[in-house]
Amino acid sequence: MTSRRPSLAPPGRESHSSSLDGRRRSSVRLSNAQLENMKASQEEQHQQAEAAGDELEDEEEEEEEEEEEDLYQMDQQSTELSADYWQIHKMVKYLKVGNATCTSLALVGLKECGLHQESGQLALKAVGGLEVLLNILRTRNLRCNIGALQVLEAACGHITTRNTVYKLGGIQVLLGLVGHTVVQVRGLAASVLAQVCGLPSARSALIRDNGIPPLVKLLRVDSNTLLSNYDTAMAVEGAARALWACSVSRAGRGALLRAGGLEMVGGLLGVARPSLLVPVVGVIHQCVAEAVFRERVEAAGYTSALVKLLHSPTPQLQILATKAIARCSVLEATSSRLVREGGLEVLVNMLRREAKVYVDALIEKDLAFAREYGLVIDTPGVPRSRKASMMPDGAGREGASLLEAGPEGVASAPEGGGVGDASKGAPVDVTVSVAGEGEGGAAEGGNSELLEAVAEAMWHVSSLPEHVVVVKELTAVPVLVALLHHNDEKVLTSVVGGLGEAAGDPDCCTILLRGGGVTTLIQLLRRTSDKLLLNVTRALGACAADEEALEALLQQDGLRLLWSHLKNPNCRVQASAANAICTCLQQESEDLAEVVRSLVGGIELLVSLLESESEAVLSAVCAAIARIARDPQNLAIMTDYGAVTSLSKLAVRENDSLRPYLAEAIAACCVSRETGLLFGQAGAVAPLVQYLETNDSTIRRPTCRALHRLSLEPENCVTLHQSGAVPLLLEMLGSEDEVVQEAAADCLRNIRLLALQRCKAQGRTNRSTPRGNHSSRR
Repeated sequence: MTSRRPSLAPPGRESHSSSLDGRRRSSVRLSNAQLENMKASQEEQHQQAEAAGDELEDEEEEEEEEEEEDLYQMDQQSTELSADYWQIHKMVKYLKVGNATCTSLALVGLKECGLHQESGQLALKAVGGLEVLLNILRTRNLRCNIGALQVLEAACGHITTRNTVYKLGGIQVLLGLVGHTVVQVRGLAASVLAQVCGLPSARSALIRDNGIPPLVKLLRVDSNTLLSNYDTAMAVEGAARALWACSVSRAGRGALLRAGGLEMVGGLLGVARPSLLVPVVGVIHQCVAEAVFRERVEAAGYTSALVKLLHSPTPQLQILATKAIARCSVLEATSSRLVREGGLEVLVNMLRREAKVYVDALIEKDLAFAREYGLVIDTPGVPRSRKASMMPDGAGREGASLLEAGPEGVASAPEGGGVGDASKGAPVDVTVSVAGEGEGGAAEGGNSELLEAVAEAMWHVSSLPEHVVVVKELTAVPVLVALLHHNDEKVLTSVVGGLGEAAGDPDCCTILLRGGGVTTLIQLLRRTSDKLLLNVTRALGACAADEEALEALLQQDGLRLLWSHLKNPNCRVQASAANAICTCLQQESEDLAEVVRSLVGGIELLVSLLESESEAVLSAVCAAIARIARDPQNLAIMTDYGAVTSLSKLAVRENDSLRPYLAEAIAACCVSRETGLLFGQAGAVAPLVQYLETNDSTIRRPTCRALHRLSLEPENCVTLHQSGAVPLLLEMLGSEDEVVQEAAADCLRNIRLLALQRCKAQGRTNRSTPRGNHSSRR
């Protein structure tokens, strides 16, 4: 009968088959005692989890670590007790009782025990090996220090191991070794710190203990030395990875800036070592999340180096560089640099390459659209083949190579007759997709992370109208339209954001409309992501400025869907939806007014948003009310719902961003003297007079229009005179804006007419009263 106990013989003395059989038996067969222990431990863990739910919440960092540790925690009794487990147990035993030589040999043995595996890392923790390793690091034996660091570097891949090292005070021990005289020790210590600082609490402890400056100091190395000295290069790489982990937090970025680390990191962008460039660009990517770092990166010219890294064959480096550029491109100077130095063209080529699957689908759906807007090129001489997958493997590869051989994606016919008999003088159209230009082939659906970064960079670059022209010339808009069918919401958010900026151009809006982009955007209004909805509503608002796009939006029930997002709990989505509605209602037509009335509860919902605390929502709603109030029936409905009272309450707010829209809404509502009287009774006249004291023409113009319409009611004229409006209106007569001049003059005329009427009435009263009555009253 074969024994169930694991063999205690050295691993090399056992046969391979017997070790496999032993592992299978040990992993499958468990004793009853082990099963009972497992059940007891599970019940105990369940009770502890219930007790923890009743306690108060701890700090955010501790909660995050506990969640991660619970996620990866394994029951030690249920793991496979392999030969490596017993070997680790034996090596740790030698570490505890042996001398320096025995310790060195044991460390060498530990490195060969499969510590890169999860079971080996948990075994090292279970037998108390981490405490022994940290104690070895406190000694001055160089060989033991290096061996212990190498073991920790391999073992800290598990979240539980990193957490244990931090709780045992490993941060302080490792920081002491960062300043070691031996370069290899410094590099290994920094590498272990980079792994441990993945924990928020460990990262905070490192920053608290002023650990950033020693790591920055490791970066002060000549670039030529990095190419010739391996140990120095590994030390710099470990320090860069540690700084990358620390730069995730705002405190870490601040400490890095104070230590001069940004300049040290930026100086390494020119090193031709991908393994080092990845953490270097990662640090910059994390830092440029703040405006102060973006400005410094742009001033130092690091953006140019990032653009060069877009050509890197290393996927991770290319993604990080693109992400960093996407964040930096928020600055106008950076986006202009991208266009000037050819970075935008590189981004467009990357977009085409990664979006090839979606572009091909759009070509299949509407070939005429693809031809018209440059997604395909028609060339005589080769038969048209729109589906490469329909061709045999050999023919498909040959055809692809022939198509890529021509300049700018134009295919040349094969010599000697070839396919299609081009040599016989029978030209045949060929459709060549230009979406896949670039290095390598795109995977199925492309790299979502890279697509998101590229689309985000193009989104920010397109914020300037002159850059939209460049994007249009590079035929990037049809590719973005094709990407509207992507499944990843993050990619969709950036793509829709870029299309929203480009839709301000009439030609780009036409491309979006003809490619079915407006229909897709309307469908995206049914999503729940706030970031995506924010960009979708903005894009539809930009498209609504075009008559054809507006007609398509109204026919496909887009206005109702936009109106439904006024209920969204996110204030930014509410404001964006209200702005889009305002753009949709720019035309004065009875049909639009009827559509607004047909939305059940729509006007009531809009008026209720006047109680919002968000200034952006209030401004957008006031602008929408100004458009809706042009129809008398809709104005009456809004008045019944208390719009006059709500607008009057907002008049006392001292917010220059709200005042022009509020004044415009009041002016639009005062189309009748009855509504003007209601505003006067609600106390909206006197606050509006103060709006004239500003020098902002965008506030003066709607305010003068509102005061003119309010002055049609005599009681409001009295309020205007008592509030000191006459001197301010006289000043408005000298304005260069003719609308302001006319409105101020009409308002003064109404005030003056009321004064004359009162004087005449008082004169008639004095003539009709007998002089004897005056003497008797005296």
